[in-house]
Amino acid sequence: MEIKNLKKVAQRIKKAIKTKENIIIYSDADLDGTASLIILEETIKNLGGEVAVRYFPDREKDGYGLNEKALKNFRKYAPALLILLDCGIGNFKEVEMAQKMGFETVIIEHHEILEKLPPASIIVDPKQKGDNYPFKYLATCGLVFKLAENLLGKNMTDNLRKSFLELVALGTLADMMPQREDNQNFIEEGLLSLS
Repeated sequence: MEIKNLKKVAQRIKKAIKTKENIIIYSDADLDGTASLIILEETIKNLGGEVAVRYFPDREKDGYGLNEKALKNFRKYAPALLILLDCGIGNFKEVEMAQKMGFETVIIEHHEILEKLPPASIIVDPKQKGDNYPFKYLATCGLVFKLAENLLGKNMTDNLRKSFLELVALGTLADMMPQREDNQNFIEEGLLSLS
């Protein structure tokens, strides 16, 4: 069983790489968000793509999630594919603003969903309606690892897999996600590789 929209995001990223679109990765600044950004950027590089901007908001100054100040800084890169990692599910106004500025927004997130979804082009969050993936407690880095597997397929080398799983183990533990099912596997494999 697949996480809803994971394949759709993979196809959209492949298209962006092929057509040399600007790609912006905007990630929460905690360990889960940072690990997610590293995994996604390395995956894009391995596919011959390039990330134009990587951005972590300062929670003290910028608050949580996508903010207007950052969007204004990104304006010069529009049109672009804007990928929000580990944030964005509550940023209705900002996502709408991003769309108006010429950014196609993708959200990859694991937080609880409010009554409705922001107007992003594609949303990956196992907690959204219609997602039948049985395990709902992946950290964002776990979701991004599954996305990397989808994007790279047979091109995911053993070394790359090990490096990614080390990050997933750390991000999952730091986010205090339940250590069972998918997470248990990620943590065991990742920590084994780290040691």
